[in-house]
Amino acid sequence: MTAEDDRFSGPPSEIQGPACPALCVEGRSLQGVFSPHLVVFAWAVRRGPYIVLRLESTLAVIQRWREALISQANDMPAEVQAVVSGHGRHGMPLDGPHLALIPLACVGHPHADGRLLGLAAALPANLTADERRRVLQVLARVRELKLGRLGRWSLVRETGRPPLWDLRPEAWTAHPRGATHWSTVTPIAFDRHPKAKDPEAYRREVEEMIAAGCTATGLPRPQAVIATPVSAHLGVPPAHAFPRLRRKDGTERRHTHAILVFDRPVCGPVLIGAGRYRGYGVGRPLESGDAWMGRDAGSRLGPHPGQSS
Repeated sequence: MTAEDDRFSGPPSEIQGPACPALCVEGRSLQGVFSPHLVVFAWAVRRGPYIVLRLESTLAVIQRWREALISQANDMPAEVQAVVSGHGRHGMPLDGPHLALIPLACVGHPHADGRLLGLAAALPANLTADERRRVLQVLARVRELKLGRLGRWSLVRETGRPPLWDLRPEAWTAHPRGATHWSTVTPIAFDRHPKAKDPEAYRREVEEMIAAGCTATGLPRPQAVIATPVSAHLGVPPAHAFPRLRRKDGTERRHTHAILVFDRPVCGPVLIGAGRYRGYGVGRPLESGDAWMGRDAGSRLGPHPGQSS
């Protein structure tokens, strides 16, 4: 990890004022608590045994990036340190959103292989202009990740229009038009352990948990949720191939891929579940979703508890 000058050389539009407020309406698209203006970094190996890392390495990569960013925020005001770390005074977790870190991978097309092409940071949409500027300064300071046996990798900020579609924010956020159909690229870590024993009841409980995870991040409740062991995006490994997220007591969280259908266009990033700040539960828009899912997709989830059928 190395540091660069705090000055930020990105476009002025990226440092002037906060992003759209939570659940804002841009045209007819809805947005949750994260800004759709992702801060994107391409990466490349500097030294090590691998020239490519794949999505299964997400937890290790994101954890090291998070540690590096926290170490570079020590001279920042307390509120900025909290946004970067996700913890306030005395180490208590923040109630509101904070910096979320996202893997950007080669997925969603016939030649996709799931390799990591870069990383992105999603900033809370409610930051002030000064807070956003300072968080961007922290992000700019980390130009290299030391990943142990996985090698040393350089990070280069993409300030223009990346040549690769998979490195463009709109590939992951569908901004500004939004999308109704989404599928996960990394599995959704469960917020709690499902209690149901019957397989069908278990599935319903998991899908309800995922729907609640959407509303918890300011998104509308999905019209349908389909929990599935595999992603609808080509090139994404099945859920069982990803290491499980661990709780503080050392126990593992179960996880699953999912397909989400909203009744109106939604702008991402769509980040769901217990691992949403650490690279898990990352959704990506599905193209031609209506044709792929079929017209009866909305029947999978059913009404919100308390609503009549």
